Formats: sequence, C-alpha cells, structure tokens
Amino acid sequence: MSRRDTVALKWLLGATLRNHRKAVRKTLEHSAAHLGVSESKISNMESGRYGQPPDEVAKLLAFYGADPDRVERIAALAREEDPGSWWAPWSGVIPNWLRLFAGLEGMAHSAFVYSPLFVHALLQTEEYATAVASSARRVRPVDMDRMVAFRLERQRRLVDDQSPLRLHFVIEETALRRPIGGKDVLRRQAEHLLAAAELPTVDIQVIRAEVGMHPGLTGEFTLFGFEEFDETVYVELQEDAVYLHDSAKVRAYSMTANTLRDVALDRQESVSLIRAL
Repeated sequence: MSRRDTVALKWLLGATLRNHRKAVRKTLEHSAAHLGVSESKISNMESGRYGQPPDEVAKLLAFYGADPDRVERIAALAREEDPGSWWAPWSGVIPNWLRLFAGLEGMAHSAFVYSPLFVHALLQTEEYATAVASSARRVRPVDMDRMVAFRLERQRRLVDDQSPLRLHFVIEETALRRPIGGKDVLRRQAEHLLAAAELPTVDIQVIRAEVGMHPGLTGEFTLFGFEEFDETVYVELQEDAVYLHDSAKVRAYSMTANTLRDVALDRQESVSLIRAL
C-alpha cells in the first residue's frame, strides 16, 4: 500500500469486520458476548469511528471463521502506528465527504473507473482539470490552483515504481468529444490519454456513441481493489458520496464493470478512436 491513511484504514477494517460477521449470520449481540463488551462497541468498531484494538479485531475475525493467515495480516495492519493522511497538505480544499475517497484511492492497488461525462481526474491534463474544477460550484476560485495540484498529485500513483495504482478506465465516446476548456484543451487532453495508454499500469477503453442501453448509464462509479481487503465501490453525488463495501452490492458493480469491458472497444481500437478525434 503506497499511501497509508488512518481514516481509510479504519473504515476498511470496520467494513471487513461487518462483512465477515454478516457472512456467518452473527449478530452484534453474538459478537459482543464473544468479546465480553457492549454491542455499541462492536458497532463502533465496524463503523471505524472509534478504537479497533488489534487483539479484538483478530478475535472477531477468528470467531467469524476467517482464514488464519488473513486474520494475522489484517491484525498486523491494525497494529501499525497511525500513519496520518497523505492528503493532509490539501485538507483545506478537500470536502469532508471526499477525504475517505482520497484515502481509499491512495491505499488501493487497482481501480476500475467508469466515466460517462468527462475524463477522470487521474488522467486529466492540468488545463483540462482547471476547466473541470472551475465549473464545480464547491470549488472556490481562491482554491482552484490547490485543487488542481491535488488532482495532479493523485496521478503520481500511476507511475509509482514501488506500488503503482493499476487503472482500468472506461469512458463514453461522447465524453471525449465534449469541448471542456475548448477545442485546443480537448486536443491536448486526447494526446495525454494516448500517452497514458502506453503506461503498463493503465488500460483505456471507449464505448462508442452508437452503443445502446447498457448498465453503466445509471452513472459514474469507481471500483477499488486492495491487497488485504475486499473491493469497495465509490459513487459520487453532487455534494456528497456513497461508499459501498457490502458484498452483494459490490458484486453488482463488479458485474457491471465486466459488462462495460465487454461492450467497449478493446484497448487498441480505443487508442485508434482517440487518435482519430
């Protein structure tokens, strides 16, 4: 994990405890009785709001029948010293609901992103990112440069020699033709995508405009993969976000991701389309 984050780690630990408990049909009462604590403590451990003592995390996972090796690996993460947040230098411009996302993205080893409206932040040029940020009501003009700098810092994960983020990006053709920032900005953005597609960590697929109804049209989403934790889904709203770790809900998004890969042009065809824009 390249960029550790306290808030994201606690959230993932809590979500993992909750998923394991539900998978074996244990109640909060069962878990509390096993540890000899209150139900509210179990609930707080699962929410990630309060303490998650490593020994209690390990006992609960073992109680739920988790693989012993995984129990030890996750407990080891819980024992690690508080790493703080890698995004702290930009905390003044990142809304509260986006901070967990920043932490999850920093810790993830892979991300599947479906973007139907515009190029995702991880692949934006600086001028394209500025055009996008300037249209966002939540970004104050005085914060514009710092918000763009934050987006560019996030992109460094794609070329991290030690722990790169593996990105699979699916975008609609119509989004590639939308003149955000003007035609020149859009042209340079397309050139940037072509360069990014050459990276071993990046796969880009385009869904042609003539493709009919498909499950992605319900909206943009990001599916994060982690080394020690189950997949997590992020769905951004206008001024908020939804984070999903429930196995059934995540599975539905994973199936949608597979469908989008199938309906999109393959990697080489997508590169050819972008080059022809």
